[in-house]
Amino acid sequence: MYDWVLAVHSLWRWVVVLSGVAAVGSALSAYRHGAPWGGTVARNGRLFAIAIDIQFLLGASLYLVFSPITTAAMSVASGLPEGSELRFFGVYHGLLMSAAFVDVHLSAVAIRRGKDDRARLLRSVLLYSQTLCVILLMIPWWRPWLRL
Repeated sequence: MYDWVLAVHSLWRWVVVLSGVAAVGSALSAYRHGAPWGGTVARNGRLFAIAIDIQFLLGASLYLVFSPITTAAMSVASGLPEGSELRFFGVYHGLLMSAAFVDVHLSAVAIRRGKDDRARLLRSVLLYSQTLCVILLMIPWWRPWLRL
């Protein structure tokens, strides 16, 4: 089960990244052309949030149930060496991905509360870019072959 969930989690990250790029790109395009907020921009933002939700659930199941890495990290939490894979997955990855999960939902609320379409579009560009940056920082780029 662990291998299957890890493979889906690893492949799904590309859906998250692509949906984030689509959300930011469509909002930026609409902002530059003076288009109204809604339609494609709102749909891409929702799809970005849904993709993060699915990724978060897969990651939480790995973190809390299936992963031997996090089990090992929790057993030696105080002595994890700086820069190790155990520290990255046991501490940083889960914390920052949880922050991205919260951030995308708070962003959606802030975007909806914009006073007009222009403000909503600008908030979409800025806030979804912020969430996407956090996600890109936490992808383990250094060994892509290890995580599919």
